[in-house]
Amino acid sequence: MIRASRGTWAVLAIVTLNSVGWSATIPFLGVYLNSVRHVPFATVGTVYLLAGLLSLASQLAGGRMTDSIGPRRVMLAGYAFSVVSALALSYLIGAGGDTAYILIAYPAFNFLRGLSQPAAAAVVANSEIKNLRTGLSLLAIAGNLGFAIGPALGGILAQTVDYSSVFLLSAAVPAVTSVMTAVWIKGGLLSESGSSNGPRTRSSLRWGEDRSLILFLVLTLCAYLAIGYEIAPVSLYVQSFLSFTPEEIGYLFATNGAVIVLLQLPLSTLFSKARKLVHPIVASCGFAALSFVAAGLSSTFLQWEGVMVVLTLGEIFLTVPSQTVVTLFSSAGNRGTFQGYFSATSIGGRSLAAFVGLYSFQFFSSGPSVGWYAIGAFTLALGVCYFLLAGPLQRDYLAQRVEDSSVPALPR
Repeated sequence: MIRASRGTWAVLAIVTLNSVGWSATIPFLGVYLNSVRHVPFATVGTVYLLAGLLSLASQLAGGRMTDSIGPRRVMLAGYAFSVVSALALSYLIGAGGDTAYILIAYPAFNFLRGLSQPAAAAVVANSEIKNLRTGLSLLAIAGNLGFAIGPALGGILAQTVDYSSVFLLSAAVPAVTSVMTAVWIKGGLLSESGSSNGPRTRSSLRWGEDRSLILFLVLTLCAYLAIGYEIAPVSLYVQSFLSFTPEEIGYLFATNGAVIVLLQLPLSTLFSKARKLVHPIVASCGFAALSFVAAGLSSTFLQWEGVMVVLTLGEIFLTVPSQTVVTLFSSAGNRGTFQGYFSATSIGGRSLAAFVGLYSFQFFSSGPSVGWYAIGAFTLALGVCYFLLAGPLQRDYLAQRVEDSSVPALPR
């Protein structure tokens, strides 16, 4: 039986629903801009890059705000802004607004929605600190359960109604989660929950003291750049070069979410058996590289289903282990800020993937499969870098644990 606090279950329900609305829009904005408005790949990729940079900023801001005003207020602000921005995008698309307005509005949409993510993650991390891997695994399942539903709904709406209806769905969901947050999530700061703050309540990282963690965050941003190919690059590639329908694209993303829902908890038991904190992430790089090679060779929907399954295994071996590492270096007083660091690297990396991936497909337009082989080689090199960092990162964590008892112990 899975045990979790009432606050954790509340966050999981909110995150699941919010993920439905957010993920419904991700694959289809690029498809809409390219197939309906005839915006070039490089321009679409630039929009995703700008959205990623603003999302990165929103994660850092949301994390700091969580530690200063409490997660409840931050979540409410993020969801309220999400309703307004999604309605604006729905109107621009439905009314045939100027393409430039859409290109500007989407990054703002990502910035406002992103404020709530580190706050929700901080609530779970703080509540389940003694069962950290389980708590973060449940959080990953919640987000990906929504991700399994959202793109499928988005694909059906885009194909049977229109693209603006996808953003109407994205506006309706945070309206509901705002009410759920107001009713279920307690106010106050995480540091008031009874946990010891300890000396590490500072919110900034210093190269001299946190070198291994900073290098880990840089590598993790690169890892999410690779894993991020499963979103915009996959959707644009299969739509433009393989003529997949929006509904088929939605099913590919539903497969991604379903695999995580089914395998996240069973595979998380393997993480605790790893000799070093980052060894599961090394395995993640191997799965991802294999999937990219398969992507370059695949042309049918069933083949791409297989690609998505293998790439999703790479995501499973990355998400919880990387978030666990960042959480282990935090204390109650800066839990939100450190979750902001993690969210910034994960979302920033995924958004960079849209820019790098789409640009590579345009650059190799005569043979776009080369783009998949290039990211595969990059991911293998990344795995080697993680392997080399494993020892220093483990030593730094254990030394910090001795120095500061408020830093959580290795989770079981």
